[in-house]
Amino acid sequence: MQANQLTTSLDDIIPYQDIPDRFPHLYPKKSWAWAVKQRQHNGLSRAFHKVGKTLFVNTRVLAECIVSNKDT
Repeated sequence: MQANQLTTSLDDIIPYQDIPDRFPHLYPKKSWAWAVKQRQHNGLSRAFHKVGKTLFVNTRVLAECIVSNKDT
């Protein structure tokens, strides 16, 4: 493991539907629904993980994806 690599905890992983409620300033519900559908094309796919039939988001990775998309 690299010295600068952050560890992920279960607190960082939430169901994808909870993002607009927890971070309404980033994504309104309709905007988030579109971002989820287009995640393979908008640079957010790294933040998503499917466990069984449930889709989860790693909020720490989502933040990294948002920042890297803003820089491009």
